[in-house]
Amino acid sequence: MKFPSFCCVVRRSLLPLLLISWLIIAEGQGAKKSTFDRPTADADADHVEQRAEWFLRGRLVPGKLAADLRHHAYQTKIRARSARIARTNVIQPNTRALPSLSGGWTPLGPVPLASDGTGTGFQDYHQVSGRATAVAIDPADPSGNTVFVGGAQAGIWRSTNAALSVADNVTWMPVTDDQATLSIGSIAIQPGNSDPGKSVILAGTGQGDSSADSYFGLGILRSADGGNTWTLISTANSGTGTVPFSGLGGTRMAFSTSLLP
Repeated sequence: MKFPSFCCVVRRSLLPLLLISWLIIAEGQGAKKSTFDRPTADADADHVEQRAEWFLRGRLVPGKLAADLRHHAYQTKIRARSARIARTNVIQPNTRALPSLSGGWTPLGPVPLASDGTGTGFQDYHQVSGRATAVAIDPADPSGNTVFVGGAQAGIWRSTNAALSVADNVTWMPVTDDQATLSIGSIAIQPGNSDPGKSVILAGTGQGDSSADSYFGLGILRSADGGNTWTLISTANSGTGTVPFSGLGGTRMAFSTSLLP
């Protein structure tokens, strides 16, 4: 009878030990590992879906459009403001007028701001600004100085000296602060005009990038006097209400040039 050699016995004994050792090592390193069919949970993962749900929790009502809710809040604010102004305009005996607070504020934009809010350097991205979603140069101004800029949640700003060689000297004025929404996605200016004061401007409200920090719009803002006054177009069919723009985001807009002389 033949007996297995000593080397064969040793090899057969070591093989199970090696397999057990390999499994123990793999289990110990599995906290940050994952396999193709069974991923391992990572405590440091960026929970994108949960973060988006948290952000929207206080901004949504089941069965209602967020844009309509924002418009309702805007209307409530305007009514409250009108009532407050009416009260202060009624001068009662022995009643002093409220002091003006306009001198206590300084406009901050649109200019870059320091992102290091803690002062410790934590998440310091240096100079940053909000998203600029639309830029349009008014062709009625041959100097190129009249420019309109739309912000993600900052409304429309107009500059009449945008062609200056020194960028820091360019000045901007907000022209839609009194509108129902400040979320702007696109701007278009009708060509063929020669008077910047009579330029027809369309602005698509709302953002179409579907980001968690984006707000949808209420329609199209239209100005026929170069951005001084605006009218909100809320539906696609002359106000009948069957095709509302509420809840949409404007990303592209252009005037047709086929009818120009």
